[in-house]
Amino acid sequence: MRRWRWIVGGFVALVLVAAFAYPLVATATDDVGFCMSCHVMEDQGKTHATSFHREAATCSDCHTGSLVQKYTDGVRHITANLTGNFPHPIAIREATRDVVAGQCFSCHAEKSLHARQKEARAANCLDCHKGHDERSVMLPGVD
Repeated sequence: MRRWRWIVGGFVALVLVAAFAYPLVATATDDVGFCMSCHVMEDQGKTHATSFHREAATCSDCHTGSLVQKYTDGVRHITANLTGNFPHPIAIREATRDVVAGQCFSCHAEKSLHARQKEARAANCLDCHKGHDERSVMLPGVD
């Protein structure tokens, strides 16, 4: 009986620590500097620093759609960085491309001609717009 008290007490303590730590972790990991602290993200940091988005958005604003996705991607990123098991060059995953495109609409829906057109929602913004700079439009067949 006493053992169950310790187990339940330990679980409750863990939940309380997680609940109080969450705002600190969430705030720290929203900072662009946190994302750029991994040397493999240098190129992404450079493009973000020179883009229109540098003043308006953090990495999390565009690259995370939900809390669950933020933490699963975060754990995957930290693990890859610690083990050195990451792609060269760093490339966005297909699932993340969809999240980023959805986040584009959250800010650019009023300004974007594409966002106002119903059929354009089926397209992914990153099919034409490259990376951090929405001015850079990739033309088919042109690198």
